[in-house]
Amino acid sequence: MDPSWQRVLEEVSKEIPPTYFDKFIHTLQLESLTDDRCILIAPSSNIKTHVEKKYQNYIEEAIFRASGNRIPVEIVLESPSNLNQVLKENFKDRSYSFNQDYTFDNFIVGSTNRLAFSAATECVKNPAEINPLYLFGKVGVGKTHLLHAIGAEILKREPWKTVHYVDIKSFMSEFLFALQSRDSIESFKIKYQSYNCLLIDDIQLLNTGAEKTQEEFFTIFNFLFERKRQIVIASDRPSSELPLHDRLKSRFVTGVQADIQAPDKETRIGILEKNCQILNLGLSTEHIALIADLIEDDTRALLGALNDLALHKRAFSHLFFTSSMIEEILKNRIFRKKNFQLSQDKVIEHISSLYQLDPKEVMGKSRKPEYVIPRHLCMYVLHIGFRLNKSQVGRMFSSEHTTVIHGVRNIEKKIKEDKDFSIKVEEILNRFRFQ
Repeated sequence: MDPSWQRVLEEVSKEIPPTYFDKFIHTLQLESLTDDRCILIAPSSNIKTHVEKKYQNYIEEAIFRASGNRIPVEIVLESPSNLNQVLKENFKDRSYSFNQDYTFDNFIVGSTNRLAFSAATECVKNPAEINPLYLFGKVGVGKTHLLHAIGAEILKREPWKTVHYVDIKSFMSEFLFALQSRDSIESFKIKYQSYNCLLIDDIQLLNTGAEKTQEEFFTIFNFLFERKRQIVIASDRPSSELPLHDRLKSRFVTGVQADIQAPDKETRIGILEKNCQILNLGLSTEHIALIADLIEDDTRALLGALNDLALHKRAFSHLFFTSSMIEEILKNRIFRKKNFQLSQDKVIEHISSLYQLDPKEVMGKSRKPEYVIPRHLCMYVLHIGFRLNKSQVGRMFSSEHTTVIHGVRNIEKKIKEDKDFSIKVEEILNRFRFQ
């Protein structure tokens, strides 16, 4: 890539959100960059028009900052043949390779995930009897594991079937590229309509702003559903809380909705026992129970704790562990977890005290300006600093996730406009940043 153009891209990326940079600016190709003109090739008329309307000024300013010269930008269209080649290279339909570690045999079943596991196995034994299967739960509880297990088991039993796993971000990117050509969008539709089983991950990332993508997903869903093809969807929240149009959400309630909770102690012990054997840790029953008591989070937190122990075993040649050694090795995980949970409540108390307000007033519904900013600031810190999704934050404030979206955006705008406020927010984040 031309070094000068690389500098221009770096400058533009500072001004445009990553999502829009990837969708529009990153798709442009540099034809030429001289002292009097910059010619860029757009893959479609839609992108050409959108960039000219929204982002051409950003590009020209970035060229000025990078070169010191005011150079006009001209955007031209790429030929259809070139576009089809781009689509062919980026989105070849390969046979999906499922993770060999994500099988039904490796899935530890307990009271918190039994319904989801039973429904998943039913999708294999009797495809489309449960349709769609909608799995939801927080990160690390096994949703993706079950999606892979379903796909792998179907292919094991009926290898002639076409089974496809895709996260919704990849689906959206593929659809965006396909939109640039009539031939390509038809190929995209035929491809997705051909699957016997479609496994969709992270559906919560498909939002109401993606109108065309929602419309296409709705069409594909209906096509497969009406022909009794198995559909399995995973999300971090119930379908009723998805930021989607009602007609799409209504399709998800026709099957089974299985909530996967964080593992209870019995399940945690099962997960630890299974993975202790894999890592050859040689932990006693008492030590496994100790870890299950110390780490009450999701599966990933439990595996992370075992990896810590495995690393110490290799680094210090431990022949065995004592209870005190285990607690010492895992103390940082335990400390962060306890403080992290405690701090979620203290965020509201701290921000309320900064504004000399009662926390009940900040948590309330009053729209008076003196309450709105601290309330929005609480939402921002909980979302950004604690990585709670907007629905989780909304439940804390008895509000819709759209209210949280508005609150977060309000704070982001104020941070850009007010340097003192920006410093205050950073101080709050640093105070409560544990993960």
